[in-house]
Amino acid sequence: MADIRLLITDANLLVAAAVAFAAGAVSFASPCVVPLVPGYLSYVTGLSGEELAEGGARARGRVLAGSALFVIGFAVPLSLLGAAVGALTFLDGNRTARVAMGLLVIVFGAMMASGRLTRELRAADRAPAAGLAGAPLLGFVFGVGWTPCLGPALGAIFTLGAGGGSLRGGALAFVYALGLGLPFVLAGLLFHRLAGGLAFLRRNARRLQLAGGGLLVVVGIAIVTGVWAEFIRWLRPLVNGFETPI
Repeated sequence: MADIRLLITDANLLVAAAVAFAAGAVSFASPCVVPLVPGYLSYVTGLSGEELAEGGARARGRVLAGSALFVIGFAVPLSLLGAAVGALTFLDGNRTARVAMGLLVIVFGAMMASGRLTRELRAADRAPAAGLAGAPLLGFVFGVGWTPCLGPALGAIFTLGAGGGSLRGGALAFVYALGLGLPFVLAGLLFHRLAGGLAFLRRNARRLQLAGGGLLVVVGIAIVTGVWAEFIRWLRPLVNGFETPI
């Protein structure tokens, strides 16, 4: 319990978590995810496109259950990978490692902004049976075999969590998964109203990728130059004054 309380009031983690959530949301809006949303929703719910578009009570219930199970399915392997990277405690406090990790974040951000990695992970590739029972398994397959276009953002988040302990690394990866997954759940619940919204994301996917990649590049530069550490030191007194209800 004490470890959880420390995590919640850790300024470094809170700032990194905001970056992780934003990176997840941008990953959802990428060209290799948004076009597949209707197909994934149909797959994890067992409903046809027409049933999803109607948006009745039964459809909403199945969409909420199926999409949530799908998100949990890919959050599990991502969190475990993040925890494994975070356990590399020999990186903690090492200046050379800090610079190297900052440079990696810059590289990942540039790769994300480039928009060149667009291979798709299709539901038909080694997918489990369609419907609610297969939703978490499909999510797990999605998480283990994450696509190259998700790789740069996820790699940057793993780098932010490296050396900070397994709890921190797992937490950042889980927040990334939430940033990627919550829009998926909302898109499913509001599918009958969001056709225009998905089209907007498709039209502006490159701009969002540029913005997300640019954010990661800025974070990487801040880590390399020490600005990130200075900002965290400035923020820490403000955050440490927050009392958690836990």
